[in-house]
Amino acid sequence: MEFTGDDLKNLLASKTLEIGKEILVYDEVESTNSKANELLNLGYPSGTVIIADTQTKGKGRLGRKWISPPGKNIYMSIALQPNIPPKYSTLLTLTSAVACTTALRRNTDVPVMIKWPNDMLVNDKKIGGILTEMKIEGEKIKSAIVGIGINLNMTEEDIPEDIKDIASSLRIYKGEDFPRNIIIVEIIKEFDRWYQLLEKNQRKTIIDRWMQLSDTIGRQVKIVLSDKELIAIAEAIDEEGRLIVKLQDGTYEKISAGDVTLLRTK
Repeated sequence: MEFTGDDLKNLLASKTLEIGKEILVYDEVESTNSKANELLNLGYPSGTVIIADTQTKGKGRLGRKWISPPGKNIYMSIALQPNIPPKYSTLLTLTSAVACTTALRRNTDVPVMIKWPNDMLVNDKKIGGILTEMKIEGEKIKSAIVGIGINLNMTEEDIPEDIKDIASSLRIYKGEDFPRNIIIVEIIKEFDRWYQLLEKNQRKTIIDRWMQLSDTIGRQVKIVLSDKELIAIAEAIDEEGRLIVKLQDGTYEKISAGDVTLLRTK
């Protein structure tokens, strides 16, 4: 890795309240989420950030693998002990997506959008995703690990054939490489800012920003749930972060978890 945790802390210059107080950088881990969970259990503070040059068992949502070539992309996880009720747990993922997308748009000049709840897209191709893993005990979120994967400097050759039509990178879009350390620091700063709003119950501010950045609202979507498949129009987000969709029979449904595909037609 071309930088250390201390290098990143120096760039941050203590501009955050909670995120990035501890930053650990590894050449290789199985998964940054697993490492973050391990460190939280060892007593590292909420807000600890784990970064790896590569992952041997990178995790995506729904049990998928996250392709993690070394020296190219951002693989990081943030270990948290959120002070929010479990019913707003989906909002943590939405908050994370807002933070990452805002940082990327500002620092790469690429029009990144969000697909509910957690994918970052450019021209309908995925350039990043968020995997949130939580432990909930009663009415309290005991811990939350937010994993962030961003395809920063991958080339066309780095992307496996079977996902070339759905995945891309910021480099492919812009035709230039981006410094990983600078982008990581900007993500940490934005994450801290939006996470503080979530902890202060500023949910409307987060949802309004999410709606501005959304590539989902107004689109026809296919939603695969554990027991059924829906075709619907995505209409809004409720205060818990659930996707409100209008079904073909005119009724509405709230989706808290599921695999969403954007269909090409509006």
